[in-house]
Amino acid sequence: MNEALSALRFHIVVIAAAAALVFGTLFRGTYFVGVALVCGLDWCIVNLLNRATDVEEDRLNGIVATELVARHARAIVMATLALLVGSLVLGFFVTTPELALLRVVFHALGLGYSFRYVPTPRGRKRFKDLYGLKNGVSAFMFVLSVGFYPLLAEGPPRTASAAAIACVLAFFFLFEQSFEVLYDLRDVEGDTAVGVPTYPVVHGVEAAGRIVVALCVVPMGLLVAGRLTRAITVRELLMVAAPVAMLVFLRIRGPKNVSRADCVGATYAGAGLLVVYLIGTTLWARAGLPQDL
Repeated sequence: MNEALSALRFHIVVIAAAAALVFGTLFRGTYFVGVALVCGLDWCIVNLLNRATDVEEDRLNGIVATELVARHARAIVMATLALLVGSLVLGFFVTTPELALLRVVFHALGLGYSFRYVPTPRGRKRFKDLYGLKNGVSAFMFVLSVGFYPLLAEGPPRTASAAAIACVLAFFFLFEQSFEVLYDLRDVEGDTAVGVPTYPVVHGVEAAGRIVVALCVVPMGLLVAGRLTRAITVRELLMVAAPVAMLVFLRIRGPKNVSRADCVGATYAGAGLLVVYLIGTTLWARAGLPQDL
């Protein structure tokens, strides 16, 4: 079971689904459970394809379930691509056209992490082979799936202003990349061996640690600025708890000592914070307390 969950990168699936559920309530005031499940499915597809095409890197980085995936890599790729095509076609019949089209865009980007079809002056590459884009495109995919899936699904009108949505998603886009760099710190040896230009590989571990700090501090500043300009309320401002927790973790652990267990644990902890946040804000609203503090 542990190997199967690792092959799926289930911790990523969980945090994506939880984030979609939270942003659905923030932006439209309802629980988009179906959308959260679709979001989780889409990240399962991306993760499986990436695992099946990243066997060499995963071996070097000592990732759990790599040999299991390697033995069935071709079957995993074929079955996952079939699931991808089937789910996209079905989406045009059971979801809104806007959401169905967005899922096509999402997976077009996701395939760029597994297959070399991104055009560059030096030939076709994967997004993960391109400095800066490796983390930026992944964060953008998270914004599309956890933020815009709920916005484009069928349901009630928006309850959040465009300014609030922009502020929250800008915060999330930057903060999500702190997790990306954390994973890169874990994988620095394998990425160096195969030439993946991550921040730790290019700039060194200590500099990458400072990048993680910046990716926590800057989004916190965005939320504070959003609150000062009344673009968001205290409810959204409470999200600063997540980057604060990341900063505390990095301070205690140190960028040189980040392990696979740390990354998985931090991701599950992030999902847990989202669930606590959702429960807390829901109880606040049901108690009839003011929403616009």
